[in-house]
Amino acid sequence: MIYHARLIEAVYAALGLMVLLTIAAFFLSESGRVNNFPTYVVGILFIVLLVLDRSVVRHFDVPLMTGIVGLLVYLSVSALWADNGSFTAMLLQLGYSALIVSFVYSVLMLHMHYSAFSRFLIWFTVLAAVVSATYSVQLHYALPDYQPLLEDRLVALGRLHNPVIGALSYGMAIVMALYLMIRGGEHNDRFLSGCCVTALGIGVALTYTRSVWVGISIAVLYAIACYLPGSKARKVLAAGIFLMVIVSMIVAHFGWDELIKRSTSFRPEIWGELISRTLQTNWFLGHGITSNSSVAHSSYEHGVFSFHHAHSVYVATFFYGGILGLLGLCALLIILGQRLNLARGSELRDLTSMMLLYSVAVMFFDGDRLLEKVDYLWVVFWLPVALTLIVDQQRRYL
Repeated sequence: MIYHARLIEAVYAALGLMVLLTIAAFFLSESGRVNNFPTYVVGILFIVLLVLDRSVVRHFDVPLMTGIVGLLVYLSVSALWADNGSFTAMLLQLGYSALIVSFVYSVLMLHMHYSAFSRFLIWFTVLAAVVSATYSVQLHYALPDYQPLLEDRLVALGRLHNPVIGALSYGMAIVMALYLMIRGGEHNDRFLSGCCVTALGIGVALTYTRSVWVGISIAVLYAIACYLPGSKARKVLAAGIFLMVIVSMIVAHFGWDELIKRSTSFRPEIWGELISRTLQTNWFLGHGITSNSSVAHSSYEHGVFSFHHAHSVYVATFFYGGILGLLGLCALLIILGQRLNLARGSELRDLTSMMLLYSVAVMFFDGDRLLEKVDYLWVVFWLPVALTLIVDQQRRYL
């Protein structure tokens, strides 16, 4: 029994290290292989722990697990009817699903084993993003040739290989740091988290990405509603002032002419084309997860542009998985929201709510497949899902 307990402890320690390494490699490593490796180890250690300590399974909420696993398995199976799909492709997608599930539930298991793990993970994610943002800003100014784009937009370090992905990833870290600043137990914590917000804000601003500010604003409005003392009128006034400041900053930063020029960045045209294709072919099951969602759009003013993905997780899910896939995603979001609403006594509830609101907002304006090997949606969507599992577990065992 002693050796069995020590073995379990060693596996938990290794699992925690690999989860943290997954986050660090995403923000700091340019190599996909380096970032993928710890996710494979997480998958193996997750299975080993389920074998060694079967009691952890009783902490898994059945409706939540059904929503997560059901959506991922359905999207994986959709590879069978994709244009270039096959049984082999389906097996590969099921492997990606297993990696996501093992990551999400490993975070829950680590929190149950180490009570301070979730707070450590939050700080670790914020600091990894800060290091990435700080070094990326330095490269942006010190080495102009480092930037691969014709536009003067920051391309971040690590797996954040275009300005939008960098902005949305840093934006999630800003939401986490804002919560730490609001709820920091000590002045030192609040000062450090304030510095993190500043560094990340500079990084986001240099990407010239607009949608990220929508997500951050929604998260801040939630924080105002929860934490600003006083009457409802005072909260409404504060929210109004905040929105005026945000809009003024965006106009000052981008310039009115640039905002008009970029307009909606062809989002409605991309979405309309992909929705139309799906409605005309297989609106119920979609095109399949491995299908090509590229869109070519031409206009008199701008010429011909090629867009390689849907630029909206919701549109992409409808394109790949049809109405069945989109309903599965919406059902999962509703279950997550219900669990957070019920968890009044959990200390992580408000942070997770801020993160999930940010995620729901930014996924409307960008993103593609929910089912991928480790990429920015692991931080923007699957990490909030993992924290929701922790909040729900705390609610059920309070």
